[in-house]
Amino acid sequence: MSRDAEGRVRDLLEAFRMKRALELLSTFLPADKPGRTQILDACERLLRAEFDDRRERRIARRLEQSHLPDRPTLETFDFDFQPKLDKALVLDLALLAWVDRQEDLVLVGDPGVGKSHIAKALCVIACSQQRRVLYTTCADMMLDLHAALADGSLRQRVKRYVSPALLLIDDLGYDPLEQEHAREAQLLHKVLEGRHGRASTIVTSNLNVDAWAEYLGHPQLTMALLDKLLYRATAIHIDGPSYRLDRHKKHQAARKTKTA
Repeated sequence: MSRDAEGRVRDLLEAFRMKRALELLSTFLPADKPGRTQILDACERLLRAEFDDRRERRIARRLEQSHLPDRPTLETFDFDFQPKLDKALVLDLALLAWVDRQEDLVLVGDPGVGKSHIAKALCVIACSQQRRVLYTTCADMMLDLHAALADGSLRQRVKRYVSPALLLIDDLGYDPLEQEHAREAQLLHKVLEGRHGRASTIVTSNLNVDAWAEYLGHPQLTMALLDKLLYRATAIHIDGPSYRLDRHKKHQAARKTKTA
């Protein structure tokens, strides 16, 4: 028991990079086993409390830096409402092995089917593993990058989107983009090119992939973009009803029942 406890204490000291404490630990431990065990247990509890506190603060910082507008979980996703969705695949994605492999994820489907819920939930899991995550809508990112063209800061702005371990580009095709279509494709391609094979990207869209070229307005660049994105990506098409619309209808029906 004493040897195991000492090993755990040493692991924690190493995690804190406390080299001198590691060197001196044995000299501060009594020879008798009960006393040694008691001191090691106390040290482990103290170091573990500090380790857990630091971890929670790092996770909170990752969540704050992610700019997620909300933090849904897979536990709150109603898989029964979307029976065509492969639940096992989504739960496998939650292990984030694809992020370790720098692969991508594309979620396509009509508004309200749960694309953003799943994507954000995966981002929350990544933050809980202390990974760097960034959320943006496609329209907001394009506006930001377009503004960078005017003030000469495009390289720095692109780096902001390229550097996180996981980038979620939400709602491609949901909001009309306000810049020239060809430029949109160029800017989006620049971000994906910088991330390709180096970090993972999630894209959600209410447009089928084959409609992206028309939306972005530059077929050749869009094909290059899709080549980068889909080469090592998992693509999921959620074919089902709108959860939000269903909840709205039920809420309206409940109100009518109460007032009847």
